[in-house]
Amino acid sequence: MSWDLKKAIGHKFEPYELEITNKDMILYALGIGFQRDPLNEKHFNFTYESADEFQSFPTMNVIIAHRQSGANLTVPGIPAFNPMVLLHGEESLEVFSPIESDTTVLVEDTLVDVQDKGKAFILVYEVKITNKETKELIAKIHQNLFVRAKGGFGHKGTIKNEYPEPPKRAPCASIEEVTTKDQAFLYRLSGDLNPLHVDPQMSAMGGFKVPILHGLCTYGVTAKAVQEKFFPDDPQQLKKFTARFTSHVFPGETLVVEMWKEGKRIILQSKTKERGLVVLKGFVDMKDEAKM
Repeated sequence: MSWDLKKAIGHKFEPYELEITNKDMILYALGIGFQRDPLNEKHFNFTYESADEFQSFPTMNVIIAHRQSGANLTVPGIPAFNPMVLLHGEESLEVFSPIESDTTVLVEDTLVDVQDKGKAFILVYEVKITNKETKELIAKIHQNLFVRAKGGFGHKGTIKNEYPEPPKRAPCASIEEVTTKDQAFLYRLSGDLNPLHVDPQMSAMGGFKVPILHGLCTYGVTAKAVQEKFFPDDPQQLKKFTARFTSHVFPGETLVVEMWKEGKRIILQSKTKERGLVVLKGFVDMKDEAKM
């Protein structure tokens, strides 16, 4: 198949519905590192359905948005490619209302841009999550997938995220988040079943000697660190989280999340303690100005 961007850009995929339960909310929270201390009662708000303030963690939206992402790699007008040459490049989440338990959500996915990188190309998806009954918009997500396959079609794209550089000063906060060697096995139960993250034979096909942690797990762990530092009493303060994945994380590594407060914005980067490698950079926007 040859390139046909008129067919590709704007293509809408088959919508799907998901019923959100307490179990879904708890499993996601455990997957990004909540409740490592079984006596941490603040974590009960995400992991124990009888807690007075039981709620979903805001970045749960991203696992809902990409539940059928594998099926969305076949796009009219784009030549077929091996999914093992795909890397998650960027993720931008805007939250409009919390995910509630015992709610059915409607997920609508559109390919909104294709960007030529010469020896590779980028697919940009926009996903909207709405409450099926009330039609209320819950979240909007933009996902960039970097495909290590030949481009050469010329279109440079129109949708690009801007990333502020970390200020030239010490971080306002630096928090260590330890991942576990089995974390990918737990995280995948929330719906991201890509075998690259658990099967050495599949990870080898993607160029990794051993399985790597899901990028969106790193994303969630980073958001957890920001929430616990800057808005521990109101997790729903998270308005937007935009991040670029700059390298991979091996399960069991420790993430060092460095944060700089700039009014309602937290500029951040996560790096591995063991290798000193920046694996994620981006920013979180709050509804209200963050407190120290």
